[in-house]
Amino acid sequence: MNKIRVNNNEIELLESDDLIEVSLSDKLEIFDIRKISIKVVDTTFLEIEYNNNEESKIDIEYNISSNVKFEVIEIRKEKKTKVQYKYNILENSTVDVVKFYDCFCVKELDVVNLNGINSKINYQFKTISKDIQKYDLFIYHNNHNTESNIVNNGVNIDEGSTIFNVTSVVYNGIKECVLNQSNKIINFNEKECIINPNLLIEENDTTANHSAFIGKFSDNELFYLMSRGISLEESIKLLIKGFLSDKITHQKIIDIISSYWGWKLE
Repeated sequence: MNKIRVNNNEIELLESDDLIEVSLSDKLEIFDIRKISIKVVDTTFLEIEYNNNEESKIDIEYNISSNVKFEVIEIRKEKKTKVQYKYNILENSTVDVVKFYDCFCVKELDVVNLNGINSKINYQFKTISKDIQKYDLFIYHNNHNTESNIVNNGVNIDEGSTIFNVTSVVYNGIKECVLNQSNKIINFNEKECIINPNLLIEENDTTANHSAFIGKFSDNELFYLMSRGISLEESIKLLIKGFLSDKITHQKIIDIISSYWGWKLE
């Protein structure tokens, strides 16, 4: 078990099992950026919690060794943040990413490099957006038999608006890759949102799927629950619960969802 806490741009390694190597940079004064470099040397789990009332700028780089199963969960509560991620994954390794944001303004860039044969990423992102949020995600399949499963779910409240730009890339000669994208935004306001799901594929021997949805919960979903005697208000809460939690059982995430919609998850 490994745990990192970031409070108002101060980074602290709370727990370490020596299966990751963490390097923390000093703040780069010109750009006011901190950097976390994480090398994963064996199968392990990491939790990172962010609580920032100030504007934060941070770069995070993961370097995943061969034959590793790595899970990371990140929980972010911030006012305004600019963040850049890089995931470099070697052969026969799988990375499971869960990220949950309760933020106002976010500008984020994620770059995934599936460098090793049989490397894989499962990426599950959830956000409650209360202001402008923009996410650019690039997944590069740089070797054979690589797989990416990308799920982005956003809920807009208050002045929230969300942009998902997701680009998956396979070059010619990189065979037997699997690319999956699912992007969905639920609006509780009238703010404009954008989803750009891009599949840039030069190789025929590829399996690729994508879906994109912006709107509200469907009448069929609401009718099904209400036909079971559940009120409209409670039906919406149940749908939000499933949309934002979706098999995530971390207590802090449950508490955040409950703080907005006023019920406890079972």
